[in-house]
Parts: sequence; C-alpha cells; structure tokens
Amino acid sequence: MKKCFVVSPIGEEGSEIRKRADQVYKYIISPVCEKCGFEAIRSDQINQSDSITQTIIDNLKSAELVIADMTGHNPNVFYEMGFRACTQKPMIHIREKTETIPADIAGIRAFDYSLTDLDAVDEIKDRLEKTILAFNISSSEEQVQTPEDETNSQLHGGQILTVLYSIQDQISQLRNEIHSKDTDTIQAIVRAAQPIAPVESPETALTKTLLTEIFRNPYSLKTIMELADQADKKNQ
Repeated sequence: MKKCFVVSPIGEEGSEIRKRADQVYKYIISPVCEKCGFEAIRSDQINQSDSITQTIIDNLKSAELVIADMTGHNPNVFYEMGFRACTQKPMIHIREKTETIPADIAGIRAFDYSLTDLDAVDEIKDRLEKTILAFNISSSEEQVQTPEDETNSQLHGGQILTVLYSIQDQISQLRNEIHSKDTDTIQAIVRAAQPIAPVESPETALTKTLLTEIFRNPYSLKTIMELADQADKKNQ
C-alpha cells in the first residue's frame, strides 16, 4: 500500500497540541488517505530501532506522499517540510483556519481546516481527496528511477488543483469583504438620510397636543377655554 507520512507538531501526551494533532489525524487525514489507497503514518506511531530523526528522514525520502500541518509554526515541521521539498515529491500543506503563515513562507499554499466546524472538516477532506488523486502517485514498488521532467509531470496535477483552491478561497474572502463594506456603506447612508428631529420645548409639545385634539374634536375648544379661564382667575 502507498504511504502518506504525516508531518505535524505532536506535543506531549495529554497536551492541547497532542489532542489537536490526534484529532486532525483521526478525523481528517487518516480517513482521506484510506479512501485514496494510502496508509497514513506519523513518526510517533513507528516502532523502529533507528533513531527517531533517521526514521523521519527515511520516511520523508521514501513516502509517496507527505501531508504537513503548519499549525503552531513548529520549527521541526518547517525543517521536515524543507527536506521533503528537496525530494521534489508530492507534499500537501494544511493549517488551522485561524493561523497566519510567516512572511518568509507566505507563498506556500495550504488548505485550511477547523475542528469546530463540521462543514469545514468535510470541505478539507473533499479537497485533500481530489488533490491526492490528481497527483496520480504510484506505490514505491511500482516506481522506477524517473527523469526530473517525469517527476515534475507527476506533481503537476496536484499542484494545479492546490492553486485553483487557493484562488477560490481568495475570491470568497474578497466577496465577503466587499459584502461587509457594502453593508456598512448602506447603513451609513441610511443613517445620514434620516432627518434629525429638533428638540421641542414643553410648551411646543403641549401646543401640538392641544391642536391635534381640537382638530379631532372642535367642541373640546370650549372646554379648553373654560379651563384656561378658571386657571387665570385662580392666579389673580
């Protein structure tokens, strides 16, 4: 079976880093790899007599596919990504949705995931599956020494799909920003168009109330006049 080596910050047992790494592996990477005919493995799951460093290097060299999680900006992850890049073999980058990529590697395209959003989990699984299948990778038993141009051709399909997904995300983000700005602008225009009611004195408010009552019931004018006359007599 073809092998997918998972590069990820692992952390100590019981830590939040380990919990997140295990969830990403269990609910995203492993199911997709299995569906695509790959065995997903992580360095802490390998029992070998060699040093852990050598084990990682060997898998970075030999694995048909590498999926690298850049979340947390782990130095070891970046080192392993750089080593794998030198092999010119397929590698897919992922990151937690809220993460920002450091400026010096901002050109790397990565698929975003969110463990708190089931729709986002389904979306990245679908993208990973399509990208892996686009690489058209042969197992190590089927592979023979290939020229550099053939290796580049093997990577081409997956790389194009990754770029297309990146463009799609940027368009969606731009659309959301435009919608947000349009909404703010419309609300500002509506507020500006609304007339500001002048502050009325108590006398003006009373006059308006009396006039409204008089127009509604003309006979009430007599009663109002009588009340006003009585008030004047009391004040004398």
